[in-house]
Amino acid sequence: MQKKLLIALCSLFACSLSYADTCPSVQDIKTNKLHGWKAYDSDEDTQLPPKRLAIFKKEVTQFVLAELGNEHNKNNTMRCYYSDSNGSHLETYLAKDHFSLSKSKSYWYQVSGSMHCAAGVDKCKFNPYVLSQNQLARK
Repeated sequence: MQKKLLIALCSLFACSLSYADTCPSVQDIKTNKLHGWKAYDSDEDTQLPPKRLAIFKKEVTQFVLAELGNEHNKNNTMRCYYSDSNGSHLETYLAKDHFSLSKSKSYWYQVSGSMHCAAGVDKCKFNPYVLSQNQLARK
């Protein structure tokens, strides 16, 4: 019994490590299923006020780009950019911390030290960043 439980727990852990995440879909944004993703003003890098967030949710029609910042990005923040029906980027991006690139990163390419993916929300996959023991320890 304990052996089966141990195997099940190990399998769940392995699955969670192999799980790849994606940017929220347009449908997720419109139905407020952001699951921890926060909206920011792309010009000022400040969190979007509620009125602008409502406009963004109403106007968004298409995923444009996923971006994982350069080596100065200490929180491993993933940014997701979208556009409206006219192609405007809405001066907004969604961001969430603690991600790394998926092992199969064939759709990712480097631009000025950052990694970009514009292949589609379903193809721009990334993984939750697993913290090491050194990062968890207090100094």
